[in-house]
Amino acid sequence: MITKRAGIGIGLSVALALSAAPALADVGGAAPAAPPSASAGAPPSASAGAPPSGAPVVELVLTGAAGDLAAARKALESQALSAFTLRFRTAPRFDATALFATRAAPGVVLSCWIDLSDPRRAALYFTDPVADRFLVRSIELSGRFDELDRESVAQVVELSLRSLREDARSSLDREQARALILHEAAPAEPPASAPAPAAAGAAPRRALELGAFYGVTAHSAEVGLTHGPGVRVALGASRGWHRLAVDARFQYQFERRYEEPRIGLDLRTMTLRADASWLHAVAPGVTPLELGARLGAGLDRVDATPRPGSDGAAAFVPAGASASYALVLAAGLVARLPLTRELSMFTELFVDLDPARVRYDLALEQGTETVLARYRFRPGLLLGVEL
Repeated sequence: MITKRAGIGIGLSVALALSAAPALADVGGAAPAAPPSASAGAPPSASAGAPPSGAPVVELVLTGAAGDLAAARKALESQALSAFTLRFRTAPRFDATALFATRAAPGVVLSCWIDLSDPRRAALYFTDPVADRFLVRSIELSGRFDELDRESVAQVVELSLRSLREDARSSLDREQARALILHEAAPAEPPASAPAPAAAGAAPRRALELGAFYGVTAHSAEVGLTHGPGVRVALGASRGWHRLAVDARFQYQFERRYEEPRIGLDLRTMTLRADASWLHAVAPGVTPLELGARLGAGLDRVDATPRPGSDGAAAFVPAGASASYALVLAAGLVARLPLTRELSMFTELFVDLDPARVRYDLALEQGTETVLARYRFRPGLLLGVEL
């Protein structure tokens, strides 16, 4: 009978307290929230031990996933908060502005907003009845809101409520709290939209470009083709769909051997070119391909080393190697295709022109005889990459 009467007394006290307190409206103009005893499936605060008579009333506002809120409420109604009378309500989201504008209902000594919207972080905001003093707490969570997370939230809530109630000097005033809370709650500024390229031009390119390539060039009827690696350095500027550049390139062509019965010849060539190029972006919104042309000039250094001929007649072998230089004009058609943001592939179909014919003669007693003559028009192909 003692237990039964005690239960009836507690029920009457709760009913009288709820009838005397006005309904609390949710932040943002939501409908008045139901009293704790009307929450679906939630156990009354007294289930974990009734608070002592005259225990301070604390209002707790929960925001987040429904499952997490139910688990959080159960943890908050534990023995750790038994010194307080708890009132719960939920809100769809945390409203920082309303936190500063809202005044607590009569009888409520402290308010706490628990935001569990982020699975990795719990944000806790505490205020006194007139919203003049504040505490702000942040708790790192596991992402699963497990038992350890729930205990951490309950302990921080209990310690913060006691701190705000017993020592207001450790809290923030309105201006300090507003600067902190509104800054945290402010939505991230949307990224600035990329400026539209002028006249739908191609993507911007840096002025300095470095490249490496491999080139093949026709040489002569006797030798056929020469080929080898090279490097390129360019300095350019873009405007809309167009790009102008000046560049220098160096290529080493591997040794080629020519041999006849009387004499043999080893040829190694190094080329140096200075060029001006123009490129036009072809439909950059669809494909970043660039097409253009190149004009330039340069020098070829050819090292010729005589060898005995196939019949071993050494009498026709000169004393030593010799180097010669030839002026060359160049023109080509260029295509460039970006592979990544920093790397591009380029290819070029070109032709070299020797203003003066380059030939190699064999000195005989009765005069000279041409052994090898380089083509005056020499087509070639380059394939390379550039940064």
